[in-house]
Amino acid sequence: MRDIQNERGRTTALVLGPRGQLVLALLAILFSSSLARAAKYGDIEVTIKSEPRGTAVHGYAEVEFVVTNRSSQAAHDVRITYPKSSYSYGGDYLRAVSRNVSVGAGESARVVIAYPERIDLRGNGAGVTIDGREEDSALPVGTSTGSRGHSSYGSARSWGTQLLALYSKSVDTRFSDWTAQTQAQLQSAGKYLTAETVRADQAVDQWSTNWLGYTRYDGVVVTADDLRRMPAEVRSAIGQYVECGGALFVLGRDPQLPGPWKLKPDPQHPVSVAAPGFGQCITTDQTDIATFPARVLTPVLESWSSTAAPWLRTRTPSDANRTFPVVEDIGVPVKGLLALMFVFAIAIGPVNLIILIRKKRKLWLFWTVPLISFVTCLTVFAYMALTEGWQGRSRIEGFTVLDENSRRASTLGWTGFYTPLLPSGGLRFSAETEVSYQNGEDPYSSSYSRRGSSNSALTIDWTREQHLASGWLTPRVPAHFALRKSELRRERMTISKGADGAPEAVNGLGADLSQFWYRDEGGNVFFAEGIPGGGRAALKPLPGAPATAGAKTLRSIYAGDWSTLPDRMKSDGPALLAPRTYLGVMEAAPFVDDGMPGASVRKTRSVVYGILKEGGDGS
Repeated sequence: MRDIQNERGRTTALVLGPRGQLVLALLAILFSSSLARAAKYGDIEVTIKSEPRGTAVHGYAEVEFVVTNRSSQAAHDVRITYPKSSYSYGGDYLRAVSRNVSVGAGESARVVIAYPERIDLRGNGAGVTIDGREEDSALPVGTSTGSRGHSSYGSARSWGTQLLALYSKSVDTRFSDWTAQTQAQLQSAGKYLTAETVRADQAVDQWSTNWLGYTRYDGVVVTADDLRRMPAEVRSAIGQYVECGGALFVLGRDPQLPGPWKLKPDPQHPVSVAAPGFGQCITTDQTDIATFPARVLTPVLESWSSTAAPWLRTRTPSDANRTFPVVEDIGVPVKGLLALMFVFAIAIGPVNLIILIRKKRKLWLFWTVPLISFVTCLTVFAYMALTEGWQGRSRIEGFTVLDENSRRASTLGWTGFYTPLLPSGGLRFSAETEVSYQNGEDPYSSSYSRRGSSNSALTIDWTREQHLASGWLTPRVPAHFALRKSELRRERMTISKGADGAPEAVNGLGADLSQFWYRDEGGNVFFAEGIPGGGRAALKPLPGAPATAGAKTLRSIYAGDWSTLPDRMKSDGPALLAPRTYLGVMEAAPFVDDGMPGASVRKTRSVVYGILKEGGDGS
C-alpha cells in the first residue's frame, strides 16, 4: 500500500510539473496558517492553540490561547474575552468569559478560558484588549455558534443517555468503531447509550494541566505508554478528574496510574477495575480489542454512563430551594405590606388633613406628605434589614473524600445564596472548583422553552480566580450551584492506640467534629462524639457495627443526588467504611468554597470520608 501511495505521489508530481507543485505548496502554507487561527495586533500576536471538540452537556470547556509579545522593549497588558459579542433568544446565556495577562517584552503567555457547557454561549469570535484599548477585529474561534454542539436553538436531545469520551492520538483509530459495536449490543439488550468519541488533536504532553478541562467528558481513554510519557502535571489533572467522578480507560500493560489506586480483576470481563474517590479506572492489557470489543468496552460504557448520571436532572429555582432551602420563606409578605399600606393611606390622608385643619396649617401638606412617605420608605427598608439583612444568606454543604496517600481532597457539594439586594462583588470560587448553575436550564431543550430561567447575561473572569462577576444572582431569588472540587490538602486525622489499647483520634481537620466513626484493620467500628478541632478523643466500640456487604459505594453516591448528602451520610455513611477509613460529621465546610463570604447568615455542614495513609498507624 505504501508503494502504491508513493507511486501515486510521483505520478501527481509529474502531471503538475514544477509550477503546479509550487502552487500546491503555497496553498498548503495558506491552509495551515488558516488552521492556526492567529491574529496580530501591533506588537501582540494571539494564536488559538486548542479548542474543545464534540457535543458536551456538562462540565467545563477550555479554549487555550498563546499570547506573544513581539516587542523587544515594551510589556503589554492583554485581556482575552470570549465571545467578543454575544446575543440571546431568551434564557440565561454567557455574555463574556475573560482573562487578563501581562506579557513581557519578547515573551509568550498561555491563556486558558473555561466556560460551563450547560449555559448557552452564542457569539462571534474572541475579543482582544491591549493596554485598555479594545481591538476592532475578533479572533475567529472554531467553537462559536453550532460547531461545539450548542446551536442557535439549543442542543438536540438524543434518545437515551448522551455520552462524550476523549481518546488520545496513541489509541487505535478503530476505537470509535469498537465503541459503536458495543453500543449496538447494549441497545439490543435494552440499554440505550449514545456515545460520541472524539480523538484528541494534540499529543498527551500538550493536554490540559487543569482537571476542569476534562470535566466535559464522561470518559477519557489513553494507553499505558501515554501515561508514562505525559508530564506529571497532566497525569495529576487526569487523576483529579477521575477522583471527582470521572472515568479513565487505559489500554496496555503496566500503566503508571495517576494515583496509588488498587486494581482488582473484573470476574465478568477481561479488565481490571480501580475505584479511586468517586470515579472509576478500568484497564486492559490489550491495545487491540477488535476481536471481541464488547467484552472489554461494556463496563467502560457503563462507567461513562455513571459519570454522566448526576447531570441528567434539572431543577427550577423553586424546586432547588425546596430541595436545598436557603431561606424558609421566599414569598412576599403580602399581609404585612397590605397592613402597612393601609396605615400609610390613613396617616397621609385623613389623619394628616384633620391635624392640619385643626392647626389651621393646610399649606403644610406640601411638606408633611413627602415626610410621611419618606418615613414609610425608611420603615420598609428597616424591616427588610432586620428580617433579611443587607448582605444576604448562604448555605454550604459538602461531602469530601480525603485520601492521605495522595494528599488529594475530592469534594461534592451544593451551595445556595439569597440576597435582598444585588451584591457588587458577585460570587468567587477557586480555579479548582467546577460550578454548575442549578437554575432550571435544560441543556437538551430549545432556548425558547427554557424552564426557570431568569434571562440573565452571565459573565466570568478568570484573572485571579473564578469570579462569577454578574448575572448569577437576582435579588430575592435563591440561586443554587452544584460543586465539584479537587485540591491538595494537608488536613488529616491521626489514629493511634491509647494507654488501655483502645484507639484514640486526634482531630487535624481544622473544624470541630460532632460525630466520628472509624473502622480498623479487623473490621471493628469505633465511635466518638464531639471532637474539637485539634483535640483528642478516645474511641469506643460501636455495638451492632454496620456491615459493608451490599452497601452503597462512593461511585453510586456520586451518581445520585448531591443536595442531601450530609443528611444521608450521617445514617448511611458508616456502612461505606472500609478497613482503615473514617467518617466525620462537622458543622462547617472547610473543603468547600464560600462564594459569598460577606453573607450575614451562613449555614454550613459537611461530611469527610478519610482514607488513612498506608504503612503506618496514622501518626
